[in-house]
Amino acid sequence: MSEARRVRATRWGLVLAFLALIEIIPRLGLVNPIALVPLSEMVWQLWLLLKDGTLADHILRTLTSIVAAGALAVVTGLPLGVALWRLETTRRILQPYLTTYYAIPIFAFYPLFIAIFGLGSMPVIIIAWAWAVVAIVLQTVIGLDAVPPVLVKVGRSLRLSSWRMFTRIYFPAATPHIFTGFKLAASYTVIGVIASEFIQAEKGVGFFVGFSYNNFAIQNMYAAILLILVFAVALNSGLLALERKLYGRQG
Repeated sequence: MSEARRVRATRWGLVLAFLALIEIIPRLGLVNPIALVPLSEMVWQLWLLLKDGTLADHILRTLTSIVAAGALAVVTGLPLGVALWRLETTRRILQPYLTTYYAIPIFAFYPLFIAIFGLGSMPVIIIAWAWAVVAIVLQTVIGLDAVPPVLVKVGRSLRLSSWRMFTRIYFPAATPHIFTGFKLAASYTVIGVIASEFIQAEKGVGFFVGFSYNNFAIQNMYAAILLILVFAVALNSGLLALERKLYGRQG
């Protein structure tokens, strides 16, 4: 067995072992059934919630917020990253703040966003965007800085204009790093949306988790959590597969 296959087999083995523990531990009475329900019951309850349409509006709201926040992060993060790369002095000034950005408790500003935008999806989108955009900015700067000098010399020897140097040399060479920023931003967007909905929202999968918890609907709560996990794993797997297809990376 090759090293890559052995790594994948180990990963799947750990996942299956974890899922088995979630099924077995509650059934053996090792934990309070209110605290944890068996995996099979989570799956069945999720199926019922999807079948009767209970989660439909919540899923639509969450997906809409994720797509909106992610798209906003991309269309703002890329140009900001390029601008920061070009403006050396500005980058040196902002670098310490950007590198420590995720230590800032962004959710502390959620009441402010509610006061400005009101209840609804907009505060959720703003929080998720704020979490995601910096990852794209930083990875764009890192990628453009990491362009091999030999490629730059080739472009200059061909007397390419500044625009052609960027579009033909810098940006293509930086795309692996930028794609890493997209992956990070996707994760931060999901976290930002779900957590914001959990804290204060009137609709969404995160809201449904919090509502179920507050009303002791434990099976509904775990069913929604399972849905979030499945979506997160599917999103990450899809991005990894796309990355391997584009850049031939192994993961």
